[in-house]
Amino acid sequence: MNKHDFVVNNMNCNGCVSTIQQALDADSRIQKIDIKLSKKTVSVEGDISAEEAAELIRNSGYQPELTTPSKGIFGKIFSN
Repeated sequence: MNKHDFVVNNMNCNGCVSTIQQALDADSRIQKIDIKLSKKTVSVEGDISAEEAAELIRNSGYQPELTTPSKGIFGKIFSN
């Protein structure tokens, strides 16, 4: 199962959340959706690529930006 995190800066109200939720719920490959309006984030887990999940959000009228997971302090020190 893949997990993809997005920032959706033009998600401004509970109506936006509902629209995005419905668009993602319609895809059977998605097993878990976590939307936080206060942080303007959408997390999706399932057998779907980041691009496919982003496309579902875009098709509902929003502009998702894929975020990279935080590696923590040690991940930053020891990466590359």
